[in-house]
This record gives sequence, structure tokens and C-alpha cells, in this order.
Amino acid sequence: MTPIDLTKAPPRSPREELGGLCMLPRMIDVARATLPGGDIGDYQIGRGMSGLVLRHLETDVNEFVEAVRNATADEEIASRFCGTRTRAENRLLNLTMRRLKVADVPPDLRPTFEKFYGPDMPPTQRVFDLLDEDDGRAFGAK
Repeated sequence: MTPIDLTKAPPRSPREELGGLCMLPRMIDVARATLPGGDIGDYQIGRGMSGLVLRHLETDVNEFVEAVRNATADEEIASRFCGTRTRAENRLLNLTMRRLKVADVPPDLRPTFEKFYGPDMPPTQRVFDLLDEDDGRAFGAK
């Protein structure tokens, strides 16, 4: 895949799905930004929500980025990784991620989370809403 610059436009919404998994298109975008010629900006991969997906897919960030580097289309990534779990397991992960709130951010990730979003986020705010709102603020409303 070709590299992308996430300082010029945000990755896809965490709600977008590929192969039955939300977050996967966003993770592909962030991985593409790590490739030579790309720019990841303030985004990260392998922790937080993407870390949940990687663990679910039984892979690590290096293997995932390498697969993105070698792929020519998103569907290749879905074919390679999404079959490692059943549809029911993928749906359960989607439901879990869509329901995660600021209060659910684990203590080991909280310092980084607060660095990006501030310490005063409402604990009931959903993380997906926060990610979309942050992208909207950074790049203008979609």
C-alpha cells in the first residue's frame, strides 16, 4: 500500500468496518502512515483501541504494519486477519469497543490518554465519540 500523511487528513472513523471489525480501516490508515514517505502525526498504533484489535486478531503491531506494507488493498488485510475469529467473536469485540467510555481507559494508558485529551474528560463519554470529535476538531468537520 502507499503511505499516507495523517498531518493532512485524519484516518477513517473508528466506526468504519472491514471484514466485520470496526477500527480495522482506521488501523490500516495509521499503519500506512508509518511507512516510508508517510507521516503518522500524533496518531499511534498498537496501544489503546488498536491494541485491543491486535490482541483479538492474535497478531502484533509489527506483523500488522508489515502486512499493510505488502498489501495492495484493504481486503487483503481483512482476508489475512479477520478469519482468525468467528463472526460472533468479532461482533462481540465491536460491541465492546463501541461501548467503551473514558472511565474504562486502563490505568497504564491513562497518562497518554490524558496527554492527548486532557484530564477532565467526562467519564461517561464514549471513546469512539471522542476519537471522531478530535479528528473533526483537528481537520474540520467531516
